[in-house]
Amino acid sequence: MTRYICIIGGKGGVGKTTSAISLAHAMSRHRKTLLVDANLTTPNVNVHLGAPILRKTLMQVLKGEASIQEAIYSHESGLRILPTISTVRDLKTMKYDKIKATLRELEDEAEIIILDTSAGLNKETIIVMEASDEMLVITNPELSAVLDAQKALQLAHELGKTILGVVINKQGEHRHELKVDEVEKLLDLPVIGIIPYDTAVREALNLKHPVTHTHPKSKASRSYEELAGLLLGKSYFESINKKSSTLRDYVLKGLGF
Repeated sequence: MTRYICIIGGKGGVGKTTSAISLAHAMSRHRKTLLVDANLTTPNVNVHLGAPILRKTLMQVLKGEASIQEAIYSHESGLRILPTISTVRDLKTMKYDKIKATLRELEDEAEIIILDTSAGLNKETIIVMEASDEMLVITNPELSAVLDAQKALQLAHELGKTILGVVINKQGEHRHELKVDEVEKLLDLPVIGIIPYDTAVREALNLKHPVTHTHPKSKASRSYEELAGLLLGKSYFESINKKSSTLRDYVLKGLGF
């Protein structure tokens, strides 16, 4: 059965797209995975990965100008992506009622489908969340980012979605940050992954690759690999943080193991 994992955060700039790319690449080493740029307003996956000029994307699929299979590309890192490129005219004529059905047609294309969403809680983000099964919250250890994540989580709860947990991204970038337990208290969820601030992420972005591909031994890459293993039921739990047994029980219960 295909798992649809939606990356949410609420606030822009927390690293949703970077995390979606790196996590999808890490998971693709264990399961057939597809990364979908479901950010129709300001798509960035294609930009981050430096894909060639694209004639067929999710937007063309939604407009009935291409099949899903025609719009799926294999990046040189090995990651399979369904990118999006949109114009103002596309957004004005968008038929939002087709998004959910189109995304669900991807079930035969992969075992794991990672959906990158736009910032905020606009109409398209809500529809993408509705089309998903599970939610993974990405935030920075900053109060404004965590408070925005609260809103995204509230909506996920209202939609009845499985919430896998919270991932703190770019930990250690600034001196004054929220601690892990403070983030957990504010969001009332366990932190299941911590991605440290790592210059390798920026270097990989410049190279148009996932950091897990270009810098596999970097701190960030190891953290993404651990997170991927955790979500896939692998035995990486002890290296996440001191609450390994709690995290293991929480995640395995959520995944039905």
